[in-house]
Amino acid sequence: MPKLTLFWIYDGTDAIARRASIHSLDYPEFNVVIADGTQTLLELGTHIPDDSELCVFWADDGKPVGPNFLREMVQPLTQEEDEADSAQPDMHLWSGNALAMTCGTFYDVGNDDFVFKTSSFMKMALRFLDASYNLRGRRAKVTFSSMERLAPMCAEPVGLPS
Repeated sequence: MPKLTLFWIYDGTDAIARRASIHSLDYPEFNVVIADGTQTLLELGTHIPDDSELCVFWADDGKPVGPNFLREMVQPLTQEEDEADSAQPDMHLWSGNALAMTCGTFYDVGNDDFVFKTSSFMKMALRFLDASYNLRGRRAKVTFSSMERLAPMCAEPVGLPS
């Protein structure tokens, strides 16, 4: 699995416990960058290690995710082309507030003064789509996953995206 950088912003009650659960996610090698809602994408981009190939932006609202959350987030970006129905997507958007992309896509279209915060998550995703089109002259290929796919099934409702 390619190394990834997780940009994590949390809107919940127990950040220490949640961070511990994030570090126990089933992914071989990842770096967590804690965002506080004041940093620009340009500032956050300085925290991507040189050997990181993928990045995930997660506006975490504390709802449960499965232990394979990161694997599921990057799977559409890492599958072999002969396994895919078409060319690999530029981004994977999860309806539960997460966006995965290659670091190359981030550097191409997102390295600017936009501030990543929980209330602007969808604006950020749309900004990436617009910038990708303007830069590459083509529509971005995006894979969408529903909340049910990446959140564990349980007796209690998981809720709607924030």
